[in-house]
Amino acid sequence: MYLGVVWDFDGTLYDTYTAIMKALTQTLQEINVTFDRQELYRTIKEGSVHGVLEKYAAQQQLAAPALVAHYHDIEQQYQSAPQPLPSALEACQAVVAAGGQNFLLTHRDRSALAYLKNDGLLDLFTDFVTSDQAFKRKPDPESLNYLVDKYDLPRAQTLMVGDRLLDVQAGINAGVKTCFYDIDGFHNVSQATITIQQLSDLIPYFQNTK
Repeated sequence: MYLGVVWDFDGTLYDTYTAIMKALTQTLQEINVTFDRQELYRTIKEGSVHGVLEKYAAQQQLAAPALVAHYHDIEQQYQSAPQPLPSALEACQAVVAAGGQNFLLTHRDRSALAYLKNDGLLDLFTDFVTSDQAFKRKPDPESLNYLVDKYDLPRAQTLMVGDRLLDVQAGINAGVKTCFYDIDGFHNVSQATITIQQLSDLIPYFQNTK
């Protein structure tokens, strides 16, 4: 049984990538960057949006912080009402029902909490780490270590769940167990403790000792 489950938000609990891709596409088009949409999607899932923006800012001789801020402004407009991914609610409920705790660890700002509240998930979480806090970004383990230390979570019974390599790397760097949610079927992360294709696959791990 996992006593602490630390969830990524975008692409793990919520379907936000349609708006993310719209905003990123618009941002890159505005600075005259050409790209293949499928390759771009895979690049941000295997890396990060920030990494892509920083790369093209350097290429176009632009200030990366300003370009990132502009992207976030656009993304906020498109991200009007993201929906939880299938079985997100049930998986979080299973953690609590078994006596465990849910935590959120996201690079998104506190708007993520509003989305959780709208869909009845907020009260299932013990604590949250968002971009509004001054932690280093994943895969640095600083934010994950903060949660583990604050709540005295046994690392062998703490699970980091995410849809990207950097989520798994953050978990490994913090010495906790990891779950790769291979929602895209990329099969590109082999280091995870658990690999799943859908969130419902995780529920048995919260009900039994594994």
